[in-house]
Amino acid sequence: MDKCPICGGQVVEVYDAQLRIDFYHCKTCEFVYQSPNTHASLEEEKAQYDHHQNSFENIGYVNYLQKFLEGHVLPLDKNGVALDYGSGPGPVLYELMKDHFEEVLHYDPFYHPDPSYLSRKYDIITSTEVVEHFKHPMEEFAKLRDLLKEDGYLVVMTNFRLMDIDEFLTWWYRRDQTHISFYHPNTFAYMASKLGFTLVSDNGKNVIILKRA
Repeated sequence: MDKCPICGGQVVEVYDAQLRIDFYHCKTCEFVYQSPNTHASLEEEKAQYDHHQNSFENIGYVNYLQKFLEGHVLPLDKNGVALDYGSGPGPVLYELMKDHFEEVLHYDPFYHPDPSYLSRKYDIITSTEVVEHFKHPMEEFAKLRDLLKEDGYLVVMTNFRLMDIDEFLTWWYRRDQTHISFYHPNTFAYMASKLGFTLVSDNGKNVIILKRA
């Protein structure tokens, strides 16, 4: 694979000797992605998610998402229809959002695979710790854009790849086999320009806010 799935630029193969898998690095948009040859199967992916303690019993996780909601979602001053995309087994953020929006829906391909969310338009879509699992990021982000109302917001949480590629090969975040897509701020900037988003803000670490243009 010699073309970046985000921007079409040339990529460099990077072998991870510790994990014994290949990654590809695009020096144009700075996207890094795991070789499709080593992607987890759907069964392996589901088994990995089943081990996550993402529920209301995990007070730390609840507080983590409450802080995300209060710090990044509610300040956008939208209170209409919201969607939590990739809501997980809990689904904690979906429940927390109910107190702040007229209507909240959620979708998860493993735990709540109800396709009815596709028939609606949303003022805000949240997606926390989800986009790093995307096999086809441009297609997924385009779908989320199309689900937004005009001037609607997409609020994404994922750890940004801010280090160089050598340091990436020691980064804990890559150890999860289901983490296959790693975004640099330049990656988001490129995607926004191509997909009809305005890049509103990011926190320089793990949250980015995009607005449908």
